[in-house]
Amino acid sequence: MGPAVASVQKVVSMIKAGANAFRLNMSHGSYAMHEEFITIIRAAEKKLGTYVPIVLDLQGPKIRVADFNGLDQLTLIVGREVRLADVSVIKAKKYQISDSLIPVHYPTLAKDVQKGDQLLLDDGLMKLEVLSTSADTVKCVVVFGGTLKPRKGINLPQTTVSQPSMTSKDRADIRFGIEHEVDYIALSFVRSANDVDLVRKYIAKYGGSQPVCAKIEKPEALTNIEAIVAASDVVMVARGDLGVEIPAESVPMVQKQVIRICNRHAVPVITATQMLESMITNPRPTRAEASDVANAVLDGTDAVMLSAETSVGAYPVEAVHYMRQICTEAEKAILSEARSTSQSSGTLQTKEQNTASIAAAASRIADETRVSAIASLSYSGETARLISSCRPRAPIIGITTLKSVARRVSLIWGISGMVVDSVSTTDDIIEEIKSALVADRILPSTATVVFTIGRPLVGRARTNMISIETLAPSQKRES
Repeated sequence: MGPAVASVQKVVSMIKAGANAFRLNMSHGSYAMHEEFITIIRAAEKKLGTYVPIVLDLQGPKIRVADFNGLDQLTLIVGREVRLADVSVIKAKKYQISDSLIPVHYPTLAKDVQKGDQLLLDDGLMKLEVLSTSADTVKCVVVFGGTLKPRKGINLPQTTVSQPSMTSKDRADIRFGIEHEVDYIALSFVRSANDVDLVRKYIAKYGGSQPVCAKIEKPEALTNIEAIVAASDVVMVARGDLGVEIPAESVPMVQKQVIRICNRHAVPVITATQMLESMITNPRPTRAEASDVANAVLDGTDAVMLSAETSVGAYPVEAVHYMRQICTEAEKAILSEARSTSQSSGTLQTKEQNTASIAAAASRIADETRVSAIASLSYSGETARLISSCRPRAPIIGITTLKSVARRVSLIWGISGMVVDSVSTTDDIIEEIKSALVADRILPSTATVVFTIGRPLVGRARTNMISIETLAPSQKRES
């Protein structure tokens, strides 16, 4: 979300073009602005009668250049020496900001870096090398120069950053997200599974239940990737900072590795950053961008994400449209292939092995009988997620009594959320869902649907039953 799409009409157009979820970037904008975005998304959702998840993306310990006290920019010249100091130091010692003194938001910079470390500015466009440190300043030489503007990011690929993964700003942003009932919390610069656990505990402390998305953008995260994936509800391959922290040529293989691990754990995964970058200013993507999006889909990603293309770009709806078209073409190739062993045998690495077996069986039945859809009735959306991980050819309808769950499952590959008011007996709820699918014109009355459900419903049992149904009343084929 951003200024370019800050209207109900625009968001409606984006959803119709293929958008399934919206991200609030808490690195930019005020709470008033984000509150307006939430209101717009919910209004568009209601107008279309659909369920759209909102992802609140925390800034995390992002190290940034500070404001320049009236200067528009600083010029860094190759070979020149520059000093960096935290804004608190500059204010206390009344230093003068200039081309040779750069203010930063990083109180422990002088303690964390050492001689020989590299500092990358503005996504690596400029590079400094540390010559020496004092108690409160860092002396560097400019290796790659350029024009530096305020609030640009700083990456330290060779430095162990001492700042915590969840900052005071993040805590305030999480409370804002809970208050406004966002659907996911995305944690930036995750380094270990413990980072994910701390955020989850903080969400629970303030009465929230939002799933946690771990953003992979630090080398330390790659070292701990198996544990991070196992601890997370969703994972994002955030290629922007990741491509600065590690060599750019390593990013494609890291992307494939992370997606493969997520698929094995049945954890939804998002691929993000610069996917259709040229469409910030151009009405069509490049062929290379189309290949990038398609390859992410072929790798097994659940979602692909647009950033500046929609938030500030000139062609936000068109960007969504093209991305959807590329995904559709790539998925035709995936769904026309034979199912792999891992997709069909229920060998996913998950704690809910019985549910995973039901999910795999439902997926196999859908593929073998070519049914129109898989309808999964679940209070938590767990079974729908596991069915999705099997990548069945049939679309998945995640049915629940909670709008929040219907929204959350809509982020996951192949799932559309649907809400029923209440549940009674198993037979009654199946008939009610069948009637609703026909009445809402989701499926024709001749359609055959695989249902997964837990019995007894009143006891909120885990999914333990599969039923194959036609939607015409009283036309059960097989149970």
